[in-house]
Amino acid sequence: MKMNRYIYAAIFALILTGVTSCNGFLEEKVYTEYDPSELLKDQDGVDALLAGAYARSRIIEYASRNYTFLMNEFPTDIAFETGGGLERDAIPFINFTWAVDNSILNSFWGKMYEAIASANSVLNVVDGLTGVPEENLKRTQGEARFIRAVSYYFLYNLFGTTPIIELPKNASPDEIEEIGKSTPRASREQFVNYLVADLTFAIENLPIEENPIGKASKGSALAVLTKLYMHEKDWVNAASTAQKIIDLNYYSLYSDYKKMFSIEGEGNKEYIYRAPCIAQSGFQNNYMAHAFPPNYPIQSNWINFGAQFRTYTAFYETFAGNDVRLESFVAHYINESGNEVELCRDENGQALDNVRSFKYWPDPNAIGENNGNDIVYIRYADILLCKAEALNEQQGPSQESVDLVNQIRKRAKTEEIVLKDYPTRELLRDFILAERGREFFSEGLRREDLIRHGKFITNAQARGKNAQPYHVLYPIPLRQRESNNQLGQNPGYEGAE
Repeated sequence: MKMNRYIYAAIFALILTGVTSCNGFLEEKVYTEYDPSELLKDQDGVDALLAGAYARSRIIEYASRNYTFLMNEFPTDIAFETGGGLERDAIPFINFTWAVDNSILNSFWGKMYEAIASANSVLNVVDGLTGVPEENLKRTQGEARFIRAVSYYFLYNLFGTTPIIELPKNASPDEIEEIGKSTPRASREQFVNYLVADLTFAIENLPIEENPIGKASKGSALAVLTKLYMHEKDWVNAASTAQKIIDLNYYSLYSDYKKMFSIEGEGNKEYIYRAPCIAQSGFQNNYMAHAFPPNYPIQSNWINFGAQFRTYTAFYETFAGNDVRLESFVAHYINESGNEVELCRDENGQALDNVRSFKYWPDPNAIGENNGNDIVYIRYADILLCKAEALNEQQGPSQESVDLVNQIRKRAKTEEIVLKDYPTRELLRDFILAERGREFFSEGLRREDLIRHGKFITNAQARGKNAQPYHVLYPIPLRQRESNNQLGQNPGYEGAE
């Protein structure tokens, strides 16, 4: 069940809180005392520690809003935001005016390094475990190394390389502080090789089945490795790693695109790597509260935020009229006053840029902003299109690439493409990029796709943004550089400090 890992994490946190609370504030008779050193000497204790690492690595609730939308979709041609208290935070990402001291970038950096630290703690504890079957140890190490690798990958996607932090076993607080203050950013080769090693170990030691939901698996490790190779434009390894996922014969495209992202559809075999969510504060998917248009007739247990996530009309109109993915948008509606409201174009044909993505279809049992829809990071459709793109980059258009694209098109019930219409690598490349936009809107993949295709900056400039070549990376947060004088800044941002 999705709740299990949260329960374990909560129990472990309570135990540690009880152990480390201040002495002398209240004199109280102690009936039971837990010793962390004893707790972590068996598999149950390590599992609790691992649950904490999972919890820290989850990009859910407001962290998901910030990473998926502010950082990775609002700087693109798909969506933007207006209104509410969020507008002030969203504008820098929409307009390419983010600063080196941006608190959202700094918060995400800190969150990922907390997950990395937790994963390293698991690995240090497991290294000293005895009396536990070797298979269990390897699986636990695989999960911890997956958490560590994927946390670094998310950082890499935003900032480029970052420091690789590894602490000596039984390091003192002073040693830990010194390592944190003095570790420079890794070279690109060092960074990529480190992630490949972690993910390869995870692939070799994790089960195929995702059990329970959200647990690291062989498929999720292969999927992150595929995405890493795509980031590096290592087309040969990207294609071969994607094929390994296909060869597992475990994943498949879910037949109902709209239903897949709903509560009802989250048992699908298309999600490869996800964060399980429940309708409870701190564990929620809060996307839909931002997507409802003004005065939309919502259920009494839902909420409609003033912060409005809006889809550009030009993007919405890239879909063919028969594409079932359009069912995940609201382009017009009858408001609470009984008036019909258009969101795509006004009566004069002017673009309103106000279509709403209802991709994470509202949870019927949501509590306010708290929806229980699982948040997906990588799904099988992504892997199929990654392979199609990698093959096209290697050898140009082929029937195999076209067939992979058409698996996506067929599910969308829209016209399939034919090879003869794409005689050059460039034509098929552009179509794949456009198809990725139509398939993965509201999933936070558009920025990385545009960057990989060399169109992130020109796309923004065409929309009137003052985007510069160095904006393909975000700045290393100023607070992190203040605490680590060896932490170099990304090009283009040096004079802003």
